[in-house]
Amino acid sequence: MAHPAGMRHALFVSALLATPAVAAAQPAPPIATITETLSGQPISAPAGRLTVTISETRLAPGGTLPVHKHPYARIVQVLEGRLRVANLDTGQAREVAAGDWLVDAIDQWHEAAVVGDAPVRLLVIDQAPPGAAVTVLRAP
Repeated sequence: MAHPAGMRHALFVSALLATPAVAAAQPAPPIATITETLSGQPISAPAGRLTVTISETRLAPGGTLPVHKHPYARIVQVLEGRLRVANLDTGQAREVAAGDWLVDAIDQWHEAAVVGDAPVRLLVIDQAPPGAAVTVLRAP
């Protein structure tokens, strides 16, 4: 038996009212808040237009990153493995591991080596003026 249009509307409204309210989405807390580079430098953004580049770096067990520096802040998340980063300008050495977030030293020479038998995967986020080099290798 067909219900009159008004009754169907009342049933629809009743069904809506009986459905539990869905809470508004709440912002999640930050994963990490970083205010200085791995070597303790304050972080400041370059002026002007920026290009954001997201990439992944993979290192096999025993792998290394040669001596290099970054003219701009480089944000890194260690996805897998452990890496020892040695800053040649400050003499500091730090070990970072899966789950860590960091900002690489800016304009300071550093190198890195895989620690242990597991490969390393890094998620890398660079912010630099369009076309600018984000990594500078030290001449041999």
